[in-house]
Amino acid sequence: MDVSRPYTIVVRVDGTPEGYAAAEYACSLCVKLKVSYRLIFLYVVALYRRTALNLINRQTDQLNADIREDAENSMLKCKQFLSRFESLVSYEWISIKDEGNIGPIMIQFIHDGLNSPVDLVVVGRTVDTGIKKIVGGHVSDYIIANLKCPVMVVKNEYDFSDDEGGN
Repeated sequence: MDVSRPYTIVVRVDGTPEGYAAAEYACSLCVKLKVSYRLIFLYVVALYRRTALNLINRQTDQLNADIREDAENSMLKCKQFLSRFESLVSYEWISIKDEGNIGPIMIQFIHDGLNSPVDLVVVGRTVDTGIKKIVGGHVSDYIIANLKCPVMVVKNEYDFSDDEGGN
């Protein structure tokens, strides 16, 4: 690692217990780090792709409107959850919306959307929803298989308070 730049950690957050566990794990790690860090919480909104067929696009547009509305509510809850760590760690919040599955959208953003290399990605063990679940599987499996940096997969049992006594 280049010591002239911060240790960069990207955490995929969502409104699931696994997403919150990933956030807690990353915050706990940053509290313990002895080097400067950049902690990025990434919220990915995966929309259905539009097609060349107008009839299908009307339904797709309605589904995407529902996804956007659900995502806005979920992002508010995530930000509220993350506020408990504001006095302990500094972090950035980034939300992205794109068509496709969460894993490829996330990897594309990590490769092209950040201005610095990523040292660690932290994800919860979650599954895409709806049709994406059938074809996509676990987001964490996709990230591990396709990202060229270390990935930490956190299950929903992680609790930040477990670390407070044992620094």
